[in-house]
Amino acid sequence: MVATRTRLMAGAAGAVVAGGLLVAAPPAATSAEAANRINVKKAAKVKQLRKAVVKTARNQVGSSYVFGSAGPNSFDCSGLVHYSYRKATGKSLPRTSHSQRASLKRVSAKNRKPGDLVFFNGNGHVAIYIGKNKIVHAARSGRGVRIDNISGWYGSTLGGYSRVVQRA
Repeated sequence: MVATRTRLMAGAAGAVVAGGLLVAAPPAATSAEAANRINVKKAAKVKQLRKAVVKTARNQVGSSYVFGSAGPNSFDCSGLVHYSYRKATGKSLPRTSHSQRASLKRVSAKNRKPGDLVFFNGNGHVAIYIGKNKIVHAARSGRGVRIDNISGWYGSTLGGYSRVVQRA
C-alpha cells in the first residue's frame, strides 16, 4: 500500500490546491468592501440609517460646489457622499467616487433603495439615491448641491448602484 500525502495550499481568489486538484472557493467580499459596509441586524435600523443618510444629504441642497470639498458648507460629489454617511452613521467612506465604487457591493437598479450610491460617467460622478428615480448630488460649479431625476444626461451615463447600509 502506498501512502499518499495531500497538500493544501491557498491560491489566488480563494482557490485551494488539494493533491494537484484546483478547487475554487466562492468569491468572498473584498476586505475594502467589508470595511466600508454597514451591516445591521434589524430591518428597522437599516431603514432608519438609510433615511438619516438621505435626510443629511437633502439638508445640503443649496450648498455650493467646490472641487475637493467635503463640507460642511461646500461639496464636490464624493465629498457630499463622504459627509452624509459620516454625519448620519459615523462611517467614513473613501473620499473619491472611483474609490467609493471600488470598495462597495454593487446592487441592481431593481433592488436599489434610498441611501444607495449611484454612479455616473465612468464612475467619475456619484450621488445618493433618494427614491422615486431621484438623486441628491453636488452637480458641478454653478449648480451646487441639488436634487435631480435619473434621466437625460444622468440616465445616459448611469454606471450602476452600490450599497453601504445593509441587513446582516
